[in-house]
Amino acid sequence: MAHRVEHLAEGVTDQWVTIYALCEPFARWRTGEVRYVGKTVRVVWHRVRAHAYAAQRPSPRLPVHRWLKKHIAAGDPFHIRHLERVPPGEDWQARERFWIEKYRSEGSRLLNLTDGGEGQSGRTFTASHRAKIASALRTGSEFACLTCGASFWRKLNQIKRGHNKFCSRACSNGRASA
Repeated sequence: MAHRVEHLAEGVTDQWVTIYALCEPFARWRTGEVRYVGKTVRVVWHRVRAHAYAAQRPSPRLPVHRWLKKHIAAGDPFHIRHLERVPPGEDWQARERFWIEKYRSEGSRLLNLTDGGEGQSGRTFTASHRAKIASALRTGSEFACLTCGASFWRKLNQIKRGHNKFCSRACSNGRASA
């Protein structure tokens, strides 16, 4: 198996990897059922904040984010459990798979989409799901250039900024060739 190197920033490779769990609250300082196992090379709380930020989106796409959104909306706490710190050069993927398998075998209803060790890159989508994602990302409209009349496509974010009147910078500046 090829050794995979984690990069925090360009040129920085010697990072400890922390395996953590997001848990249901049980009591003030005690955690309940483990619901998600993850890894980070950052401070765990920063990674959890990133999860919470993603959960605040109008339609969170991952099950862990929908679970967090429910807890945040209800004002319920959720707990973080540090499971293990993996030293640089060690196989963090195997350790993450170990913890996911451990909690699944104990009956935890994990929200992880994969068996661990690969992040989202290990998740495969069906052809219909890929088509649905592509359709959702294909937002925008076709327009006719006010200068030359050429037809052109603009994405929704460009339309919102008013960049839908001209097909090019040359047409916008009135230098279009006839």
